[in-house]
Amino acid sequence: MAKKAGGPAWLMTFADLMSLLMAVFVLLFAMSSIEIPKYKAAVESLTETLGHGSVLSDEQANYFHSLDVGRTQFPSEQKTISNDLYPLYRDLIDNFSSQNGGGQSTIKIDYIKQSDEIRVTFPEQIAFAPGKAELKPEFIEMLTNFDGFYKENVQIQVIGHTDALPVIGGRFKSNWELSSARAASVIVELVNRGIIRSSQAQAIGLADTVPIASGTTENELAKNRRVEVLIVPMDHRPGNR
Repeated sequence: MAKKAGGPAWLMTFADLMSLLMAVFVLLFAMSSIEIPKYKAAVESLTETLGHGSVLSDEQANYFHSLDVGRTQFPSEQKTISNDLYPLYRDLIDNFSSQNGGGQSTIKIDYIKQSDEIRVTFPEQIAFAPGKAELKPEFIEMLTNFDGFYKENVQIQVIGHTDALPVIGGRFKSNWELSSARAASVIVELVNRGIIRSSQAQAIGLADTVPIASGTTENELAKNRRVEVLIVPMDHRPGNR
């Protein structure tokens, strides 16, 4: 009687097991955010287990290369941030992370989807002395985190905000003057240091017209005394639309 061709009986069971294992990997991959190094290591291990060696095939290598490119251009955390602004957003997060304080000295970095802009908010405690428009030395140092933005096709708007209390004494006669002078001081520093181009810059003073806190306590009033740096794609600039 002729012997049936084919492998040993356990081979089919082993193949089923490998198929189920691969299905588990696919399911886990679909349910979680991709971690390329771990996923690549798992594929290499599985390839070696199946007897194909530990070296990835050309197709597999090209696939992981595409994932690396995609992670750089469209990372999972990017979500709705435009491709033009995302690298700048990540750089600012990284640069300011070691300089952020706590409480009222917190620097906030937000992406505003509706207007497609990055907003970096500096509280007065970090940037200016009360009633003054001269930049604090530590704030000047922080502004270097925008270094290199002169190469980018973006507009830099600096907006000064105050609380609702009237200005009493000193150089400025109103909150409009104070907020405008603070915004201008930031722009002048950025331009003079070559961090941005003058053609990118706008200084805007809004006084107390855009509060973020409505209370009348000192803590609430302090929240409104701030300076914001907005990074906007250049084609969003008035006249370019």
